[in-house]
Amino acid sequence: MKITRDKMFFSKDLIHTLAYVGMFVAAIISVGACKSGIWVAAILAWIVAGIIIGLAIISDYKKAELLKNGTRIIGKVTATKRVHIKFHMSTYHLADEDVIYPYVVHYQYKVKGETYNGKSQWFWFNPCIPKGAPIKILVDPKNPARSTVLKPES
Repeated sequence: MKITRDKMFFSKDLIHTLAYVGMFVAAIISVGACKSGIWVAAILAWIVAGIIIGLAIISDYKKAELLKNGTRIIGKVTATKRVHIKFHMSTYHLADEDVIYPYVVHYQYKVKGETYNGKSQWFWFNPCIPKGAPIKILVDPKNPARSTVLKPES
């Protein structure tokens, strides 16, 4: 039995955030370079931002390919774990009474006799899914270790 390691949960969102921050930093450096004449820093900043944007585009492309060509199977929930991120539900942050802590759903599935683990790539705010419950997932037919949870129907 082979159990694979989970992918980094925040990898996609982190790449997109870094792309936006990289463009912002490159723009600031470019403005500074115009005033001081240090064009090398501006060019390097835009190259780095371009690389990060390229990684974000590749990440989006891989996700779209998985959604298009993935095999729909049923896995089973192994856990729902709270993520240590606060979501404030109001604009006033006087106390933590308006805070929601989201969850990530962990699941297990089998492909051709091999067992794999995964976790949802988006947050659940009130998961009423017991351990062992079936869950619909998409699996990459070329790389069964790659999967994503299908959003449940309303």
